Amino acid sequence: MYGDPEKVDVVGADAERGAFLSPVLVRVDDVARPQPHEVEAFGPVSTLMPYRGVGDLLDLVARGEGSLAGSVVSYDRGFVREVVLGAAAHHGRILVLDRDSAGESTGHGTPLPQLVHGGPGRAGGGEEEGGLRAVYAHLQRTAVQGSPAVLEAITADGK
Repeated sequence: MYGDPEKVDVVGADAERGAFLSPVLVRVDDVARPQPHEVEAFGPVSTLMPYRGVGDLLDLVARGEGSLAGSVVSYDRGFVREVVLGAAAHHGRILVLDRDSAGESTGHGTPLPQLVHGGPGRAGGGEEEGGLRAVYAHLQRTAVQGSPAVLEAITADGK
């Protein structure tokens, strides 16, 4: 492990009154354990876990039970394709970086309101980011069935 979860350095804030954590890097060598952590770790916390191929990697991803966002960093398009297709069901968003795009990336922690943000069993589907997804939560949507004449009468502008 790199970092000390018990020691927090803050600038311009009170470490005792907020929810702060200094950067921590955890290495898990025994990936056969049922789950390395029970609570989804938010940055600045990262966990390194070894794997022996895409199959092992996707097993680890599935054991994580879903996440807000993930990143795949590789220039191997075949590998990227396998990982994205296998991991998409467990993430709200996946950022793919390669040597051509990494320099311009804002990181997977910078969602836009129109993007899905939130994975299965975790945070919402982007509502917390604003934009149209946030508006939908406040709308009543009702399907109305009827003849064309009735539907036209219902939806006409007061005519």
